[in-house]
Amino acid sequence: VLNHPNILTVHDAGLENGTPYLVTELLEGETLRQVLREGACPPKSAVAWALGIARGLAAAHAGGIVHRDLKPDNVFLTADGGVKVLDFGLAKILAPGAEDRTEAETLSDDTAIGRVLGTMGYMAPEQLRGQAVDPRTDVFALGCVLYEILSGRRPFAGGSSAEHASAVLRDDPAPLDEAIPVPLRAVVRRCLEKRPAARYQSAGEVEAALEAIDPSSLSGVAGATQARPIRAVSSVGEPAVAVMPFANLSGDPDQEYLCDGMAEEILGAIGKVRGLKVLARSSSFAFKGKDTDPRQVGSNIGADHLLEGSLRRLGDRIRITARLVQASDGTQLWSNRYDRTISDIFELQDEISVEVANQLRTALLLDELAAVKERHLPDREAYDLFIRGRFLWNRRAEGDIMGAIALFEQAIARDRTYAEPHLGIADAFSSLGGWGLMPSKPAFQRSRQEIATALELGGPSAASHGSLGFIAGFHDYDAAVAEEHLAAAIDLAPEVAIFHCWRAALLVWQSQYRKAAEESRRAVELEPLSPLAHAWGGINAVFSEPEEAVRLARRGVELDPLNPIMNMSLGIALGEGPGLLEEALAPLERSAGAGWLLSLGILGYYHYCLGNVEAATEITAKANAMAGERHVSPQVYAWLAAGREDTEATLEALERSVDAGEVTAGYAFCVNSFNFIRDHPRFVALKQKVGLRA
Repeated sequence: VLNHPNILTVHDAGLENGTPYLVTELLEGETLRQVLREGACPPKSAVAWALGIARGLAAAHAGGIVHRDLKPDNVFLTADGGVKVLDFGLAKILAPGAEDRTEAETLSDDTAIGRVLGTMGYMAPEQLRGQAVDPRTDVFALGCVLYEILSGRRPFAGGSSAEHASAVLRDDPAPLDEAIPVPLRAVVRRCLEKRPAARYQSAGEVEAALEAIDPSSLSGVAGATQARPIRAVSSVGEPAVAVMPFANLSGDPDQEYLCDGMAEEILGAIGKVRGLKVLARSSSFAFKGKDTDPRQVGSNIGADHLLEGSLRRLGDRIRITARLVQASDGTQLWSNRYDRTISDIFELQDEISVEVANQLRTALLLDELAAVKERHLPDREAYDLFIRGRFLWNRRAEGDIMGAIALFEQAIARDRTYAEPHLGIADAFSSLGGWGLMPSKPAFQRSRQEIATALELGGPSAASHGSLGFIAGFHDYDAAVAEEHLAAAIDLAPEVAIFHCWRAALLVWQSQYRKAAEESRRAVELEPLSPLAHAWGGINAVFSEPEEAVRLARRGVELDPLNPIMNMSLGIALGEGPGLLEEALAPLERSAGAGWLLSLGILGYYHYCLGNVEAATEITAKANAMAGERHVSPQVYAWLAAGREDTEATLEALERSVDAGEVTAGYAFCVNSFNFIRDHPRFVALKQKVGLRA
């Protein structure tokens, strides 16, 4: 029998004329569900209530009981400020060593009565799969409840039970509001980990984590007054808008670039308008080609409104249909159809941008209106070439990067006053040099030249500052100059995740792991569906939070499974963090197979570590053969030599890498794989040369 101040007391049970009954204590107050009908609640209340729930669950777990149906309906807030956990009707008594084995069946939004028991939206992934449950299952449900208290919405959206289940199994919740203290958000995030091993292992651990939060940090942070979509990066009062990729109705796949270009240009234009929060491209474009409910999209990415559109092109004629949708319920707020010629594309972008801003009742100041309308209008064919190049660039594969450069160069040839293609070329060469796809020095020299030209034509921008910061930090090894440029980039565009990723990487090089983790979390919160934000976060977390590194890197691969950067990040996170070398091989093979040669070197190193000398030798021979045909980064040979623990060869390769100004050189001095030469004077000198702490 459970007897605890945070659990409803049952005095008696029995049958009366064949009808079962319970005699419980009399409670005065209301359920948490009734309170949440008014919307989100202040963090101070959320912590107090969550502590009561955690203490009640801890008592139940100590008695060998798993609740299995924790939800706001089963939490009672008493008139005197107490918290009671109710309804253990679906509870499971776990004998020592026993497991709750269930089989999946159809679920409803209410408590499901069947072989899988629980309430949709609060069940943990293992519960949905019909696998064993234990106290960590209730920890997940507590995370769902705490998330709902703080935000006014459930963490996992879906219009049907199947959609709910899919979201729980695959998706991350939209980030909580930034006004909520970081430690409290961290508690929620850990409770909601999909793998039981990554969660708090008991309700007692949750209780301890909540008690450790500074009470003063909870004061003065108000909750919502009504249920509303969670804003991933939105300030209070600013409507968060997502510009969705435009649907291609032309029947011609080659027009896909034009659809994406139209959406991106509108996104950039309305992003200049004060009073609107425009979500990043990575957030909205993650839904490209998917038939999704606006409510689910809005909940997943923290958008209040969605701008949707379609484009149909026939010769020089284009028809664009645009509509503005309220994400909370799918209501259409505005729509319009435009029949124009392709030569009107710039005016059309401006017109749609202004109409969207006005429909959201945002006051357009005169200077902001000028920023939208009075931009430099390039030659139309040059613009067409530029957006074709940007379409390829967004794929990030080596062949696509080279194709993008060619198109950017053609755009410049058409219009010598056009700044954006120069920045496109700069980013492309920084990527080629940064990831070892071509020699670093000529790659970054070209990047600098293109940025200088772009500055002459269009003046400074967030993109130019970001690119210069990347070069200064990762090629010149000058952290001070890099920070100046990255700070300027973030000041101009605070919601661009990649700038925070780069800053986090430089902080890792300086062994400032706590600050690096904060920047990485900020990047993922800003663009929760960005594969690159997760990939960079995974690599950066290896040195301080190995489990978090693996979680982030896995999510990056889920978002973009074929991307070589995502797979390399996962391989490094698995191998360098928890040391799961066998599991690291597959993603590294995928990355190397897509042409990412650094992954080939790391793959060879792990084979050496696993005793697979024959496989490692074959990889070394492959790298040597490729070196006769294309550039092979010295980093590749550094990893292969480290696998053999060949001190001289490893140091020689690292010296060539640093002399070349390779982006990845700094990480070699941080990972454990080079520990066998950690104290060697040449190794220490190289660390100092790239600006790392000796």
